[in-house]
Amino acid sequence: MRRDPPKGYLEVDIGLVSPPRANPRQDFDDQALGELAASLLQHGMLQPIVVLKRELGYEVLSGERRLRAAKKAGLAKVPVVVREENDAQHQAELRLIENIQRENLNAIELAEAYQALIEQHGLTHEALADRLNKERSSISNALRLLALPEELRTLVRSQALSLGHAKVLAGMTDRAWQLTVARRIRDEELSVRATERLAKEGAPISADVAATTGSKPPHLRELETNLFHLFGTRVSVKEKGGKGAMTLHFDSKDHFQRVVAIMDRIIKQANAGG
Repeated sequence: MRRDPPKGYLEVDIGLVSPPRANPRQDFDDQALGELAASLLQHGMLQPIVVLKRELGYEVLSGERRLRAAKKAGLAKVPVVVREENDAQHQAELRLIENIQRENLNAIELAEAYQALIEQHGLTHEALADRLNKERSSISNALRLLALPEELRTLVRSQALSLGHAKVLAGMTDRAWQLTVARRIRDEELSVRATERLAKEGAPISADVAATTGSKPPHLRELETNLFHLFGTRVSVKEKGGKGAMTLHFDSKDHFQRVVAIMDRIIKQANAGG
């Protein structure tokens, strides 16, 4: 049953409503938009779009997803509520607050919105926290995610990596180990606690660092580094007088099975090539 929007809202031609000039939300799932469009046709738009009055028409403050779905559904009019606000900084803050409350931004979108407010309006982390009624630490922790490589930011956007996992990865300084741990989170479905243990354990000592200690010959350090990148785990090689041992470290049954699977694949490739 189709319902009318609550009283107190305007019904305006959809052509008069333009998307926001800057929206914290960047990703719109096509399937979800299609489902929302079908719901709008059946039930109507129960939550009006929040807009700002412009010289010609209106600009969305919050509700771009609903506007896109309404266009997909072929609606001629949409309900809107008009916010009176001319200050650019306050508009940006309102847009972010509206999206935080209603649109479920992913962690990267939220961090990028924080960063935009800081850069555009010269705010400190503490000042932004005060304006948004947040803890300063929550602002700072969110912004740390922007230091992640693009590959990992994409995984966070798609929710293939949880916020908890992303926070742990953001605290890791070794980029190669960071990417290796991220792959293990995905492949082995590691918990946040298991990820924290890996982060604390750290990557195998790099060739450059080991060179300053003189602990091993260069060819062994290079071999350990290459094996680390191959297996995604710490590998220790000891050799003296042509004899020695190679040790692969693992910290869970799943990790052990992954190492074995890699070895099995290498053996099959070698046999096929022979």
